[in-house]
Amino acid sequence: MDPQRTDSGDAMTTDQMARLLRTELDNVEAAGAVHAREAARWDGNAKRTDVGGPNGEGREAIIAAMHAAHRPELEAAATAAATAARSADANARAVLRQIGADRPALPAAMRSAAAELAPLVEADAARLPLPQLAAEFRAAVASNDAPAMWVWSRAVAPRIAARPAGVEHPNDANARAELARLTSQVRDVLRDTTYDPIRAQADRVLERASAARAAADRGKRALAGPAKTVDGRTKVAWPTS
Repeated sequence: MDPQRTDSGDAMTTDQMARLLRTELDNVEAAGAVHAREAARWDGNAKRTDVGGPNGEGREAIIAAMHAAHRPELEAAATAAATAARSADANARAVLRQIGADRPALPAAMRSAAAELAPLVEADAARLPLPQLAAEFRAAVASNDAPAMWVWSRAVAPRIAARPAGVEHPNDANARAELARLTSQVRDVLRDTTYDPIRAQADRVLERASAARAAADRGKRALAGPAKTVDGRTKVAWPTS
């Protein structure tokens, strides 16, 4: 159920992440299926009408005995499902933490072009007024020039962050806001999709873990029976209207 420690601090390769997530998904689905089978058996026993005398005499006692005999199996299945769900949830979140947030990436074939542009763009980014800087960045985005967009998005970051003290001129404030929007746009256009399959796999594991944990919790509540007051009476829900 716990194929790999998630607190070891060791970075995983994409193959290791994919393998871990597949194992966790298999574990949580298998444990969930066993619990679902045992829960269906429990519910089926509760609804049986083929036990007891001709008029149902002794039916409740027979069903209670069946439930008592079956309880250890259902409890074990619910515990196993909850354990598998916790492990799957923890490992999926560990994978997502390692992947981190979306980041831009430039194809290897374009990196030499970006390296050639970088000195000129970085010089302009350091000296141009913000409105002119926004115009240059906007032109790079409009031309869909990936190396230029990559270099500009990195070069303008210090200017966006270096907000002056006091009241900023409206033209500069508007240009700074546009630079931030353009940077975000480039981040989307050049988004690194390397980890998309892993993210989708991790999301699936989290979804199945949540469903298995919720089902196990419902099963445990059912085994516990109706909620009681401190003096042993069955609690009655408040009326909704």
